[in-house]
Amino acid sequence: MAALSYEILTDPVPLQTSGSDDAQTSVAGTVYIVVSNPTTDWVPWYQIEVVLPCGKEAGDLTDRPDMIKTGIEPYAVRFGDVPKDEWDAGTRTFTVSAALGGLFTPGDSMVLSLDGFPVSDKEGLVRLTVNEISGGDPGDGVRTHPLTLSLLKRAPKAPRNFRPEEALVDGGENVILVWDGPDTLTYTIEGPDGLSVPVPQRSGPDWRWSPGPDDAPLRDATYTLVATSPDGRQPGYFLTTTVAVRRPEFEAVTATQGLFAPRIEGTTDKGVIVLTEDGVEVLAADGEPGLVSAGKADVEGVTTRWVRGRDAAAGWIEFPAAGLNVFRGEGDRTWGTVAADKADLNGINTAWVQGRDAAAGWIEFPAAGVNVFRGEGDRQWGTVAADKADLNDLVTDRARVKDRLTLDGGLTVTDVLETQSGPSRLIVHGRLDAEGELSAAQNVSIGGELSVSGELRASQSAEVAGTVVASDLTVRGKLRTNHEQFKLIVEGESLFREQANANGGLAVRNEHAGWLVHAKGEQVSIQGDLRVHGAFRSDS
Repeated sequence: MAALSYEILTDPVPLQTSGSDDAQTSVAGTVYIVVSNPTTDWVPWYQIEVVLPCGKEAGDLTDRPDMIKTGIEPYAVRFGDVPKDEWDAGTRTFTVSAALGGLFTPGDSMVLSLDGFPVSDKEGLVRLTVNEISGGDPGDGVRTHPLTLSLLKRAPKAPRNFRPEEALVDGGENVILVWDGPDTLTYTIEGPDGLSVPVPQRSGPDWRWSPGPDDAPLRDATYTLVATSPDGRQPGYFLTTTVAVRRPEFEAVTATQGLFAPRIEGTTDKGVIVLTEDGVEVLAADGEPGLVSAGKADVEGVTTRWVRGRDAAAGWIEFPAAGLNVFRGEGDRTWGTVAADKADLNGINTAWVQGRDAAAGWIEFPAAGVNVFRGEGDRQWGTVAADKADLNDLVTDRARVKDRLTLDGGLTVTDVLETQSGPSRLIVHGRLDAEGELSAAQNVSIGGELSVSGELRASQSAEVAGTVVASDLTVRGKLRTNHEQFKLIVEGESLFREQANANGGLAVRNEHAGWLVHAKGEQVSIQGDLRVHGAFRSDS
């Protein structure tokens, strides 16, 4: 007999058959094998081998050995090797070994576990074969001790695995509900409308039920399976499952916290609203850009290729890269008219601008600047009226200033007259004719000819670099000329600080005594006394 003691436990107790070919939806079973030393002596051991029956028969544990997960909870190792476990799905063998030998002290135990497998679907008794390699009584040596462990499989007494074959369906698509359960119970299905429908006795391996074609769900629906015993001795069982509809339909939707969807499509008219990263895209049923109709639109910006009125005869606006084009509704891209009470623009590019009617003046914009024309006639020059004009240049045939002309930057009359910056200076390139009064508050310097038909008054010094021609010249009662006699008359004392040259002769006269000194040619004549206060020198 075996040197160690074995006890087998299952979860659930007893194991429940799967009742379905789908291992993913079946209830997993677990088997525990407790190995212990029931003696008062130390028991040496080397290997414990558990062979499982696998298949679909009543004596088989599972038909999916590849899904079994094995484990070991070893005893407290005092001497020898730590046990190691290995599962071979091909040979259905679970092996626990201590290569150099292990020792079970009195009362020690370890637990072997097999977990995660679907139990085969037929009721029956399952026998597990165990081969123990250990040392027994003294003198027996190492021996192999075979033994058998048994467990029970039972069909479930309550329904389970209530589920839809397809958890996600289209609106109106047929729904199929399946579950596992004994035939001894009576089943009804409560739909999302609260009505209970009895389920007829099954005719296949699984329980199956579908609502009528008119009751196919149009939105997510929850179904409840109610299982009761015909005699009423067992308590009722209630299982629920939910079927999700890919495109649910609602009479109305109120979303207080927001509505989240990538796109919205009409049910009768198949227009589409696509929610993109930048905002909203409206499409027609054929996928082309669609039409948005609204009484009013309040938006931060509109991006479009063109905008038009409500009918084909209405004008339309195009948006090229350069800005804005306005066209008439009739014809092929004929320029239209922009009417506005006020326009606030940074710039206008146009061939001409005219008032509100054909008689109004108009402005043309040639390359050189601006032309202003009258409204009547053929390009007749018009008048520009302004309170103030600030210009860099003024080119005109003639100009008239009604009030006052102020030139801050100077004045130039080509080849005639100009002013210069710096000290105030007026330059006259030709002849200056002052038919009226000419007044100079400061010095007057004339490099050329000065002709004065009337009176010339110089309040201060007058410097003439050239010839001064005057019919009569009077200097404040001190000096005057006599045009008829060609005389220069000095009324007071005459003082020459530099040399005085009289190339034509010199005469000094006394009004009463006649002439006093007379110089002509190389002869100087003196009539009267000659008085010399300093030295007198004569070369001969």
